[in-house]
Amino acid sequence: MSERREFLETLALGGVALAVGACATASSTSQAPLPAAPPAAKEGPWDSSWLDQLTAKHKQIFDIPTYSNGDGLFYVNNYFNAHRDAFGTTFPDVQAVLGIHGEAYPIVFGDAIWAKYDFGRRVKAVDPRTGKPALRNVLWQPREGEEMYEFSVNALQPRGAKFILCNNVLRFVTRTLAQEKRATYAATRAELVGGLLPNVTVVPAMVVAIGLAQERGCAYVYAGG
Repeated sequence: MSERREFLETLALGGVALAVGACATASSTSQAPLPAAPPAAKEGPWDSSWLDQLTAKHKQIFDIPTYSNGDGLFYVNNYFNAHRDAFGTTFPDVQAVLGIHGEAYPIVFGDAIWAKYDFGRRVKAVDPRTGKPALRNVLWQPREGEEMYEFSVNALQPRGAKFILCNNVLRFVTRTLAQEKRATYAATRAELVGGLLPNVTVVPAMVVAIGLAQERGCAYVYAGG
């Protein structure tokens, strides 16, 4: 089961895995492989405070496994808007949890990580300011008038959105990027964790986090684009 899960998660990372395969050369493949990632149990302790913050009367967890130009965030924006416009209900009476996993992982990283690891090319995100693959997170602090302005990460957070990132996906991304850069797993993970956007929480596994959120009263919505 562990091997099957790793295989499925690797497929979900599409862009990262493909880039590694495309860039492999005879010289790089002849080098000794990097050590395997450590067991997930050693990557805690885990912050579960996000669960205790789920106190709104109306709350949903959005399952977001694909980048899809931010479509998952657009779902959440519609959720907040409908509550506001139809019922006059806003935060703190309405909350949303955005479960980021699979190839959606770039959504929760800052500009420096996007630029260094070419996330825009990996998920085919185009910067509206340049018309080229994005070297910054276009879903973070966009300018007024840009398409994603209303449903950006920084626009949704004050409205009651909590972003969580699956550690299983973070592990595969870390391992892949470390292999590309010939860096260690530990150094790459530290860099990635340090490069997360503000108020993003890493959870041990999204499949568990979704269940825990539902136990706290969250409805479930698939927002895979």
